[in-house]
Amino acid sequence: MTRRILFVDDEPQILQGLSHRLRRWRKVWDMVFVNSGREALAVLDAETVDIVVADLRMPRMDGVTLLRKVRQKDPRVVRIVLSGEPDLKRALSAVVVAHQFLSKPCAAGVLEDVLERAVALKGLLDNPILQSVVGKIGSLPTLPRVYAQLMAKLGEENVSCDGVAQVLKQDMALCAKLLQAVNSAFFRVSRSVSKIEEAVAYLGFNTIKQLVLAVEVFSHPNDGAHSSQLSREALQQHSLVSANIAARMFKQRQLRESAFVAALVHDVGKLLLATELPDDLDAVAVVVRGGDEPMHAVEEQLWGVTHAEIGAYLLGIWGLPYPVVEAVANHHAPNRVKPQRFDILAAVHVADSLANELAQLPILGVQPAVPQMDHNYLGGLGVQGQLETWRELALEETSATPGLCS
Repeated sequence: MTRRILFVDDEPQILQGLSHRLRRWRKVWDMVFVNSGREALAVLDAETVDIVVADLRMPRMDGVTLLRKVRQKDPRVVRIVLSGEPDLKRALSAVVVAHQFLSKPCAAGVLEDVLERAVALKGLLDNPILQSVVGKIGSLPTLPRVYAQLMAKLGEENVSCDGVAQVLKQDMALCAKLLQAVNSAFFRVSRSVSKIEEAVAYLGFNTIKQLVLAVEVFSHPNDGAHSSQLSREALQQHSLVSANIAARMFKQRQLRESAFVAALVHDVGKLLLATELPDDLDAVAVVVRGGDEPMHAVEEQLWGVTHAEIGAYLLGIWGLPYPVVEAVANHHAPNRVKPQRFDILAAVHVADSLANELAQLPILGVQPAVPQMDHNYLGGLGVQGQLETWRELALEETSATPGLCS
């Protein structure tokens, strides 16, 4: 299936340069180039568009206004900013409507890689209704308690990066949005950042305040609607325990941090379902309560897709590091990725399974059926002999976390 990409910039030479640069992709992508937001909206009215790449500073209709209208017209469209905008305030205003922020001039290969990845992610979900749900999300739900703690921490006289990071790590939504921001090209980080402390240091406390404020002010209108069955506190506890377990499986610091982040956000799709499809999630809860199948198996039966793919789709178009997205998408089905070595995906799969086994938190109001660990997959990695060691680590984590039952 040929994907259509719409480029919007008021400078003709920029569009000519993009057309020339991407000429080898013409047989793969259908690319359209226009000079204004009005022309872009006319294209959207006339034909299906998969990706919009827009400048921020344009006359009559700026990029933020355009992308907001694009989201209203078709929330399934992946929205990317390509801009030389130096204004931090204007850039932050784009965070809530853009999935990724790329800078001008864009380094060789970066734009192509981002577009190629966005096209691939468009194929992750076949269900257009769920694509629409994911596309409508500007920010993930944030626990008010954690938000209050974050603002209090930032107001302390001797606040440190580690102190702020410890608060952020209690909430997967804030972590996801923070990583989205720091990995955008606006901040010109030379490599992917998946460590929360490092992200805090790159952004700075003032930027974090602005970013969190933007997320709260522009939160999506369905914040008041949520599934009556899903316990966000139980989900948060499960995610944090899984993250601690996954991190302890590695000795190398970078792997530990990446595993922590991936496990912390691995169930973010459940939050999306709770806020955007509460009735559907309630129907899943009824089936889960009446049988012995785990939540993701019931979702697969009812929708042909699970919370894992839904969460990964959002995190992917937000530009989080690929190993994190891959782990989230496949944490219930790691065998979909050819096993080569024990990596982030394998750690999240094991950590999630052990956390479910040892601390059966009532995320849907009942003691859940425990998802089966894929022993064939782990056997292919040659790590079966380490399962008991990891189970002991998991027992330590569940015992150390208040309110968990083992």
